[in-house]
Amino acid sequence: PEQSRWVQIKPQIEAMFKGMDGLADNLSADGTGFAIVSPYGDMGMFLAELPEKISALTGGWAVFTNCCDSDFALLELYHNGELVEKSCIGECYYEEFEDFDGCTEPDVSNWMPLLLDAGRLQELELALGEVEVFAEGNLRLLSILTGMPIFDDTLVFGEE
Repeated sequence: PEQSRWVQIKPQIEAMFKGMDGLADNLSADGTGFAIVSPYGDMGMFLAELPEKISALTGGWAVFTNCCDSDFALLELYHNGELVEKSCIGECYYEEFEDFDGCTEPDVSNWMPLLLDAGRLQELELALGEVEVFAEGNLRLLSILTGMPIFDDTLVFGEE
């Protein structure tokens, strides 16, 4: 984000979640992509309400991800406060997600505006495609390709 605008927006975002237990964030880091994470997943329902609001506030992109036992990841992509896509990487098989109407493959064209290097389109297709080992691997690649910390090991696992 533009630095002067970020100075105004950051406290508004922090007011949405600061003080709640079980969350980690990198809002104080230098960079253009930020994350609020529930490392154990127990705050996922709370976090699911934030991306739409944050995207509207920033006028930019926001991604909500719920990685389920490394088998699949649910994705929600927002732009300017509007839901662009609900999708799933991997095989969505848990009963509690039966009503989730987004267990479809991501549409690569929706994610292309986030791609830092247009020459890496094939890698974007891989990141949004089938899970070969763990869904986290797909999310890590998606993070690299977009510059957004969609899956950040430091925030999730506390690693440096």
